[in-house]
Amino acid sequence: MSGEKRRYIRVEEQQLQRLREQDSRLRSLQQDLPERLNAVREQARREFQQRLAPLEQRAQQQEQETQRLKSSLKNIEIETQKRLQQQRQEFQTGLREVEYRQQQALQQETTRLESAIQEGLEQQRQEYLRITQQQRQEYTRLIDRQDQKFTQLIAQEKQDREQGQKILQIQINQIVTDIDQERQRKAKIAQDLLSDVEAIWEQINRNYQHQRFAPGRLNDLRGKLQIADNNIQAGVTEAAISITQQTYLDLADLRLELERKEQEWLLLYNAALEDLRSLIVEVQANRECEVEVGDGDEAEKFNLEVDYWVNGRLTEYQQKLHQLESQLTAGESTLTTEQVKEIAEKITALQPILGEIVEQAKLAILSSQLRAEIADKVVEVLSSQGYTLVDQNTDAVYEGNDWRNAYVVKVKNIAGDEVVTVVSPEKEFGVNSISINTFIPTIVDEKATQENASAIFDTLEEAGVKATGALECNQQAKTEYQNLEEVKQRQVKQNSDRNLVNNPQPG
Repeated sequence: MSGEKRRYIRVEEQQLQRLREQDSRLRSLQQDLPERLNAVREQARREFQQRLAPLEQRAQQQEQETQRLKSSLKNIEIETQKRLQQQRQEFQTGLREVEYRQQQALQQETTRLESAIQEGLEQQRQEYLRITQQQRQEYTRLIDRQDQKFTQLIAQEKQDREQGQKILQIQINQIVTDIDQERQRKAKIAQDLLSDVEAIWEQINRNYQHQRFAPGRLNDLRGKLQIADNNIQAGVTEAAISITQQTYLDLADLRLELERKEQEWLLLYNAALEDLRSLIVEVQANRECEVEVGDGDEAEKFNLEVDYWVNGRLTEYQQKLHQLESQLTAGESTLTTEQVKEIAEKITALQPILGEIVEQAKLAILSSQLRAEIADKVVEVLSSQGYTLVDQNTDAVYEGNDWRNAYVVKVKNIAGDEVVTVVSPEKEFGVNSISINTFIPTIVDEKATQENASAIFDTLEEAGVKATGALECNQQAKTEYQNLEEVKQRQVKQNSDRNLVNNPQPG
């Protein structure tokens, strides 16, 4: 005959606190993490400079094309190019200042990060996130400064344009006695002006990513130039001049907007890619950790394969990061600023999750150790009642030979009675279920088995492990746990949803 007594148990908060204090001694085995992060940063800096190179080439081409303009816009465009060049130089200066400050802090940050690695993984994560946040604040301040610069640039442009309009109007108002000459002169002014504005339109169409940063606006202005051309052909030159002037103003505004948005995009894109690749490097560095349990000479160290203890959650997390990286790199020529911001927000949201995964792994290995400790307490109680553990190597196993699973221990007495205790993990850290299975060749003494179970739970409570809920009594023991060799060889599917951090207690 046989029977089972089962109950949920919870480790007292004081005992859990002791275990959590042990968590602080969990460290990354990859001591070169600071060097890896610095390599990512240097790579990001080089790639950023490569992305800026086409902007300089575009500026040089614009300067050459400006010299070929025929109308009064030429002088305005020359001044505009000078201001844009000055703005780009200030932008580059701002970038160099940011890089310089980061390099100056590099050694200090490396030292702090190496120290944090020695202190523990939690401290390391806090230091890494602080460094990342500091870098992003630098870029945000640079974007704000560029916005201010462009605001000033637009104000200066407005003054030049107003002056240019006055000069053009003077040309139009020049008195010519011959009517045909007057008509030809105005037609030439209109045609030269239209030709120059069309050249500027083509320049923007060819050299700027207008469809990404201002979709449709350049095409709308193409239609206005066609109207101006039609007016010239019809001899309505002054109307053509007016439309062309306004179109130029709109084109100039659009160009400044595209310059600003492109610089902002480059900063945001570079920051997002650097953050993402730094996080991927950190994941790679923390795939294997070391946990130290105990104090002094009695301390034990275990190598912790994080992905194993979280049932593949770390690999799933890394796959999400690689998907975002692919999305960024594949979309370098198509992603809008808003899309880059959305990806950056996803990266920011994902950053703390690595710490949560490692925390889950820490708690999983400590919970595994806790199950073995609880089983030892059960064996102590049963030993006082005449039961013995015949062979520690064969009569105490993890189900499936997997430390993440239930811990099973079997004891016997002289009469041949067997008691198999199964300590199974539940979702919440510190909560387990204990199944005490009695296998007796003769009639089961229900009173005796209940007394044994009560003694076991009383002993556990004295050790800080409290029983929760009522004691469940089943007539049939779990025979699938009687043969421990079979238990050890059993294939057990892992529950990937198990979270040992913040899940509710089982019913």
